[in-house]
Amino acid sequence: MIFRDAIRDDLDAAWRLRTTAFGGPRERPAAWPGDLSAERQYVAEEGDRLSGFLRVRRYGQFFGGKAVPMGGIASVAVDPYARGKGVASGLLDAALAGMREDGQPLSTLFTGVPPLYRGRGWERAGVVEWAELPIDALRWVKRPLAQVSLGPIDKSSLDDVHACYLAAAAEIDGMLDRSGPAFPLEPLLDRDLFTLARSGSELRGYLDAEHGPDGVLDVSSLIAQDSDTLAELLRSLGSWAGQLQRVQFRLADPEVLSLVLPSAPGKPRVKPWYLRVVDLPTAVAARGWPNARFLADGTSAEIEILDEHAPWHAGRHRLVVRDGSVHCEPGGVGTPVRLQSRALGPWFSGSASTSTLRRAGLLDGAPAQAAVLDTLTATHTTPHMLDMF
Repeated sequence: MIFRDAIRDDLDAAWRLRTTAFGGPRERPAAWPGDLSAERQYVAEEGDRLSGFLRVRRYGQFFGGKAVPMGGIASVAVDPYARGKGVASGLLDAALAGMREDGQPLSTLFTGVPPLYRGRGWERAGVVEWAELPIDALRWVKRPLAQVSLGPIDKSSLDDVHACYLAAAAEIDGMLDRSGPAFPLEPLLDRDLFTLARSGSELRGYLDAEHGPDGVLDVSSLIAQDSDTLAELLRSLGSWAGQLQRVQFRLADPEVLSLVLPSAPGKPRVKPWYLRVVDLPTAVAARGWPNARFLADGTSAEIEILDEHAPWHAGRHRLVVRDGSVHCEPGGVGTPVRLQSRALGPWFSGSASTSTLRRAGLLDGAPAQAAVLDTLTATHTTPHMLDMF
């Protein structure tokens, strides 16, 4: 079996694999797969037949205030007649090598079959979260103290919208940077509802929503840089009471919304995403490290990575704090903290402490070194993302 990059002649067969796995029209849409500069595609070939397909989207994901290049795994499809032959695993191995080659030290995916991806080093590290409440409850949001003006989106405001999003996303671990060809801005003009919130001439927030089924307004993005902007946007949604019954929010920072709403929303619904560190030294260099300021210059932690599927970063490393940043250097002579590949994503994202990973059997070794690792990534919040792919 051959695992290789897809070519244009593969697209019809790849579409058939995808529709067999996930459903959809039999004929490939002319627009699929979209802008090929936004992704890299892989196929498994057996004889004269494609038996598997996988896409790696070119994204950036915020950690510590900086966007780290990330490969978003999507559309993993295997021919029913080829299942159980290692096709999906072979595609993932090819994608891991390709992501390293393309400078993507992280990889994120959504899955309904975690064992497959855990076997190749991905582990749960964050969530997409939704909350729903009666839309008339938003009428009781307190009026903002400052003047906030609302208006529609237009073409001249697209760059400001993206800058506003980046300012908010950079403060929330796990958010995508929505930059590059994977996120064209023009389709925002066609949304059912896209409201801008300004203070004077400055864009301070926006909301992006679509009419969902059964009288629900689905808010996919609610971005606000201050409480007055958030309050005004929420009150504007309350004006839909009588026409719509409920509103569903996709949450970037759930605690903020719960503190502003007059009553707490119902039990949230979550969809986990899984993270893998593809190349630790490159990921460390790209990440922001705001907690490094709490450690003295020269503080270090010695680690050993156990990762048979990414051998390029397996082995001994030292994480060293210098000038408020963290550097990953090869080698080490002390007793290390040993991390299995599945431990790297939860640690890097800050979603799990070393004690949690130790109890799960994914980490062992020197407690003093582990304490440094905890200090570096501790955020006390679950990483969130607004996007699904």
